[in-house]
Amino acid sequence: MVAALFTIVLSFFSLKNAPAEIQKNGKIEIRFSHFVGNQKLSTDSMYKNSFGESYTVSRFKYYITNIKLVKSEDNSELEIRDSYFLVYGDDEQSKTISLSVPEGNYSGVSFLLGVDSLHNVSGAQTDALDPMNGMFWTWNTGYVIVKLEGKSPVSALPGNLIEYHLGGFKGPDKVNRRIALTFPDGNRNVGDKNTLAVNVKVDINSFFSGSNKLPIKSSPACTSAGSLARQYAENYAAMFSISSAENK
Repeated sequence: MVAALFTIVLSFFSLKNAPAEIQKNGKIEIRFSHFVGNQKLSTDSMYKNSFGESYTVSRFKYYITNIKLVKSEDNSELEIRDSYFLVYGDDEQSKTISLSVPEGNYSGVSFLLGVDSLHNVSGAQTDALDPMNGMFWTWNTGYVIVKLEGKSPVSALPGNLIEYHLGGFKGPDKVNRRIALTFPDGNRNVGDKNTLAVNVKVDINSFFSGSNKLPIKSSPACTSAGSLARQYAENYAAMFSISSAENK
């Protein structure tokens, strides 16, 4: 009886102190490539939008935050904590977001194009959210979500400038958009010995024509929160598409 009791106690102690299963992580890279239609974006080139208007792009920046992965088995979402990134059109390094995530099968990814309301009112911040990045207005209107600058011969602004600084995080005219993308080739595995490379195409022409028709000639600039900024936001929500998702 004593031996049996000792065996039970020893078994309980062993289970209680057994090491927990170690969660293995893999790596996912989200790579953004900037296009105008099917042409790769270059600051030295002239492009045309769907209205036939010529334009150049000198600056293109936007926030990618609150990233989530969709689990294949039940379509639940894995939220990536503290995922705040600023993508620069002229900075290749910023166009690749590398994340360590639990190994498993995933069918898609989503992210907030913008900055959530909490971080818009959290005072001075650092890294991607540092006001020194030139993407912050005031504590009232918060962060600029997308910044697109360049020139167009149809613009009536001095120097034929075009200037779109789009922000506003509250009310009916908020410009944050949740972008949900499904992997085009089905479910993809993330393991501790491979990297899932997700290649995202960003088509700037969608900025001008989508849900709303916004020719440059009519609106060469938008630099404040309001209904016009919201219309651009409804368009730029369609800028993103996954061209491939491959294990490396």
